Amino acid sequence: MTGLADQLSFSGLKVEVFADHVHLKGAAELARPYPIHRFGSIRPLRRFMKRRAIARAVQERGVLGLFADSWKSVAAAPANGAPLAVLAHGTEFPLEASPDKALRINAALKRARAIVASSHYTAGLVAPFMKGVEAEIVVINPPIAELPAAPPAALAQIDAAIAGRGPVLATLARLEPRKGIDAILRALPALREKHPGLVYLVAGAGADLARLRALATSLSVDDCVVFLGQVTEIEKKAALLTRSDIFGMPSRRTGNSVEGFGISYVEAAWYGVPSVAGDDGGAADAVVNERTGLLCDGANDDAVRGALSRLLDDEALRKNFGAAAADLARAKHTWSAALPRYLAAIGR
Repeated sequence: MTGLADQLSFSGLKVEVFADHVHLKGAAELARPYPIHRFGSIRPLRRFMKRRAIARAVQERGVLGLFADSWKSVAAAPANGAPLAVLAHGTEFPLEASPDKALRINAALKRARAIVASSHYTAGLVAPFMKGVEAEIVVINPPIAELPAAPPAALAQIDAAIAGRGPVLATLARLEPRKGIDAILRALPALREKHPGLVYLVAGAGADLARLRALATSLSVDDCVVFLGQVTEIEKKAALLTRSDIFGMPSRRTGNSVEGFGISYVEAAWYGVPSVAGDDGGAADAVVNERTGLLCDGANDDAVRGALSRLLDDEALRKNFGAAAADLARAKHTWSAALPRYLAAIGR
C-alpha cells in the first residue's frame, strides 16, 4: 500500500492516506509528500472516524477513487462514494469461513468496483465469496521499484560472510515455518557431498530463528550456514542477491497460512538469480517453473533436495533460468507496468 501510494503520487496524482495509528511503540511516522491521516481509539470508533473523514474528502475534494488494503477496510469507506478497489492478499480469505464471516466478506466485496488479487492463487481464494458480486477479480502481482546495483561496501560485507566459499544459496524472508528454511537445512548434508564449498546465507528475523539454529547444529551444517539477521537496507539486499547463485524459499502451507505471492522471488530475479519455490500458494505467479526457477512440494524434503540439487549440479541451467528471471522481472513486475492496471481498477 505504501508503494502504491508513492507511485500514484509520483505519477502526479494527489494522494491522501487514511490509516490506523502507528502500532509499534516508538516508531516514527512515515515521511511522505502526501498527507497521512491517522486514527486511534477502539475499532468501532476508529472506523467511524475514518469513514467520516474519507466521506468529507470525497465530498469536498472530488476523489477519483479509493483503494482499500483488504475487505476488512471496506467498512471505513463511505457508501456511494468514489469507485473502490479492494486488494486481496490471500490469508484474509479463509478456506473454511464461518457463515457470518462469509456474509461479511461478501457484503464488503459487493461494494467494490474491482477486487485486485495478488496472484491467481489468491483470486481462487476470493472466488467462493463472490456470489452476487458484480465486481471483477483482477490479478495484479505486487510490483517492485527498480532495484539498485550493490555498492562496494555492502558487497564487501557479504563477501566476508561467504569467505571464499561457493556456490551460494540464499534465503531472504521472515523466519517462520511456512517459508521452508528447515527443509533447505535438512537438504544440506546431501548437497554438501557433491558441493563441499556450499554456503547458505539466511537473511531475516522471526520467531523461528532459535529452532532453525538448533536444527543446523543438530545436522552438523552450522559451519556452512550463516544467519545474517534482519536485512532491510536495500543496499544490503542488493549485495546478498548479487552474490547468490540460487534463491531458496520452498514455502509450504502451515495451517491456513500460505504464501500469497512471494515478492522476494521477484527481487532475486531482478539480480538474475533463479529460485526454488514451493508449489502451494501464489509462488507460481512469481517463479515460472522450468523457465525462471523450479517449483516443488515444499512439504516434501526429497522434492526440495531434488530441486536444489538440480540447479546446483547444472551451472548452465542456473544461468539460463537467471537470465530469463531478470528479463521477466523487468518486463512484468515493475511499477511502470502495474500502475496503469491499478488505475484501471478504479476506472481511470
